[in-house]
Amino acid sequence: MNSRVTPFGPGPFPLRRPLPETEEGDQVDVRELFRMVARRKWLIAGITVLCAVLAGIAVSQITPRYTSVSKVMLDARRSQVITDAEVVSDLDLSEQVVNGEAAVLRSNVLIEKVIREIGMDRLAMMDPANRPLSLADRAKAAVIGLIGPEPVPPPSPEVAEAARMERLVRAIRDGQTVRREGESFVISILIETEDPVLSTLLANTIADQYIAAQLTGRRETAQRASTSLEDRVAELRAQVEEAEAAVEQYRAEILILEGGSLGAAAGQLEELNNQLIVARSDRIAVEARYTQIARVIEQQGMGAVANIVTSPMIEVLHEELLAATRKDAVWAERYDASHPERVRLAAEIAGIEADLTREVAKMVEIQKSELEVAMSREEAMQKSLSEVEERLLAISRATIGLRQLERESSAKRQTYEGLLERLNETRTQEQLQEPDAVLIERATVPGAPSAPRPKLMVALGGMTGAALAVGLVFFLELTGVAFRSVRELEAETGLPVLDAIPDGRWKTPRAAFEALRAEPYGIYGERIRHLRTALLMRDGRDVSRSIMLASSVPGEGKTTTALALAHMSALAGKSVIVVDCDLRRSSLQAAFKWRMAHDFVDFIENRCDIDEAIHSDPDLGFDVLAASGSHPGTADQLSANWLKPLINELKRVYDVVIVDAPALLAVSDALVLAQAVDSRVYLVRWNDTPRHAVQKGLAAFAEMGVVLDGTVMTMVDSSKSPDTYASDYSYA
Repeated sequence: MNSRVTPFGPGPFPLRRPLPETEEGDQVDVRELFRMVARRKWLIAGITVLCAVLAGIAVSQITPRYTSVSKVMLDARRSQVITDAEVVSDLDLSEQVVNGEAAVLRSNVLIEKVIREIGMDRLAMMDPANRPLSLADRAKAAVIGLIGPEPVPPPSPEVAEAARMERLVRAIRDGQTVRREGESFVISILIETEDPVLSTLLANTIADQYIAAQLTGRRETAQRASTSLEDRVAELRAQVEEAEAAVEQYRAEILILEGGSLGAAAGQLEELNNQLIVARSDRIAVEARYTQIARVIEQQGMGAVANIVTSPMIEVLHEELLAATRKDAVWAERYDASHPERVRLAAEIAGIEADLTREVAKMVEIQKSELEVAMSREEAMQKSLSEVEERLLAISRATIGLRQLERESSAKRQTYEGLLERLNETRTQEQLQEPDAVLIERATVPGAPSAPRPKLMVALGGMTGAALAVGLVFFLELTGVAFRSVRELEAETGLPVLDAIPDGRWKTPRAAFEALRAEPYGIYGERIRHLRTALLMRDGRDVSRSIMLASSVPGEGKTTTALALAHMSALAGKSVIVVDCDLRRSSLQAAFKWRMAHDFVDFIENRCDIDEAIHSDPDLGFDVLAASGSHPGTADQLSANWLKPLINELKRVYDVVIVDAPALLAVSDALVLAQAVDSRVYLVRWNDTPRHAVQKGLAAFAEMGVVLDGTVMTMVDSSKSPDTYASDYSYA
């Protein structure tokens, strides 16, 4: 027994209803994306397999190529045999330097050396001129042959050799890859050719020639430096000899002209200066003594001078004077001055004093003479000093040029000695040069081709095919012009979707009806029950109701749905009649092969009563009012005023009246029928009916003021539809 509870409220549905206030329209349903891909899994699998097969076929047509790898390392470690600066400095390893060395490994200069080392004949297989012409080249040659180009003379052997060298260089560079190993100073040299042995030979030869070129270049640079230094040293040797000879000649000329050298004159000047100082000191001392004696004589007389002037004679006279005076003093104690002894002593004292005065005068004269001698000696010294100074000045002026020559000679000798030392170092370094790179790994003959890689290419082909297939699926799904989900239909039309009926892939409505009768509790039957409940239990009461099924275009399942709805209503104990109003192309009578004495057309044209036009088939469980054949003229006679009483009369007899209307966009009969029924349902075929057709049909109903109860999505492929069903669930 079906539930009498309908999911919809009472009353007719409006033409359009507001959508729920939600932001789900801006959200992405990830599960729906996976379901969308799953629905097209066989398409994706087919394209993936096809691309993988095509990739495998393409790989099988490619000539295998073999890659060999040799590695060199830029060595920053140096053995310091000599401590002075090198003629050719070592590489200051940096990012730019490493990249520069990688560029050298790809230079045509180095590759030409490699070709000459190996030999052009050994590399003949790499020469593009020796390969068979491609299809495009053959076509081009054929076109040129038809045109008849002017004959070109064969090139000279030199030109042909140069062209061959250029082709080989280009071929080797096309198969060469030079790359740095991470952040290290190791550079890998990869060579790819069709011959594994040749790949190995090329990789090793490039590494060897690169290292040899570095060593040769450093040695040649050192040799050029040695040769240049030798020439410069010889030139400087001659210049030094010439400069030193000029110095000696100039020095000899000064000695001849000035009578001595600057050093001798300077020594003589120094000696005279010392003597002048001594003479001046002596003169000052003598002059001071003489000045003092003259002052004493002037102030105290000659006798006082005896006290400041001394000599052996004066000292003797002083002693004699002292002795005579002492004797006179003794005699004076007893005798007066007239005593003969005292007279004799007075005469003796007077004689001694006279001798003392003469001796002092003589000493004064001696001091005066010493002063004059000291002054004369000082003047002579001063004169000699002046003469020596004049000669020294003359010699100094003459030796300015000599000093200039000596400086030039010294500078040239220093330069000569420095270059001579540098020459010796360069000759030593010439024998100690080492390359900036070392070979750390020699290439070995590869055991398997590096390209193409069949498994990888097939996998990439399959991945590419899968990506293209998924993109195609998204394109087909997102650019479809038909409705693929209940939500799309509801959002586009604004009408509630009463049901989504799965597709049983039946060829005729009769086949669908028989399948439903054989399995009434399958998923198809349950969806029809759901639709029956939604239509017949609108207000919660079980009343008679007339229902029209309409669609935009033919083939959307109206007849099949009408029969199924009638059968399910009959199983619920309802009395049901199906009215086939598609008089232009009625299909029920032909599908079930009924033999009807009268049909719906006879009733319309008043050739029989309504009960005679109704066909009852015991196998169906419900009655049918249908036409046999096509009657377009009769269809034009239908009107709402005539149909409405007919439908009301049928409702009086039957619980459910199901009207199968013709396609709305083909004919306008559905607009007339819609005004005579209680409920109107618009059928839309899943993934088939164009959106614009649905919109046009709904617009036609809206213009007539007809309110639709909802829509039904028919012929839904449950394996591809995004809507969730219990597809394998039934009460059977």
